[in-house]
Amino acid sequence: MGIFITLEGIDGSGKTTVSGIISARLEKDGYKVMPVKEPTETPLGKFIRSEILCSGGAGAEDVLASLFLFSADRTVHIDKIKAELHRFDVIICDRFIDSTYAYQTAGLSGTDENKKLKEFILGVNEFILEQKKFSIDRTYLFDLEPEKALSRLNGRISKIDGFDSRPPGFFNSVRNNYLRLSEKYRERIKVIDASSPPENTADKIEADILKMLEKRINFTD
Repeated sequence: MGIFITLEGIDGSGKTTVSGIISARLEKDGYKVMPVKEPTETPLGKFIRSEILCSGGAGAEDVLASLFLFSADRTVHIDKIKAELHRFDVIICDRFIDSTYAYQTAGLSGTDENKKLKEFILGVNEFILEQKKFSIDRTYLFDLEPEKALSRLNGRISKIDGFDSRPPGFFNSVRNNYLRLSEKYRERIKVIDASSPPENTADKIEADILKMLEKRINFTD
């Protein structure tokens, strides 16, 4: 049985680049690695990418609609991941449940109603994992100041989605949401300083993954 890893962080934090580096290194060492991402490449995932992400995300009034769309895509995705964990040593997912909370609640004010909505989103995420009897072995949170992340985005030939055009304040809110999640789920989420070169970030994550793989092998022997 393989391990399931998720990569989280604001746009421009380097997740996709580091994922490619880690995958190549692990495969060179003989491990079977499967990179995946959310939204998925299913029709629903493509709809989310084209209708929600490309428009810069849902407004505060559409948070629930976005939540259910992302959750439906994830529910199907988990089934596919569970089926592949028997064939791969590591499955690395670029964005997962934490992105849903961090981004969808970034534009919400601190009213009692919105606090209930935030708790509801967390509850939905946890409910899906519980119902699917599925868990995340480790989440790496790529922590980076929004200004630096945005400067990286400006250097792209093509941008990923409409979130890229959001102001720094939005990304500050997303970053703070992620950091709050890292406190709530401190056993699962490992915060990584993403300001260093991608190779250095990959070094830290690769070392931690290898430790988990070694423990998994020793446990099954």
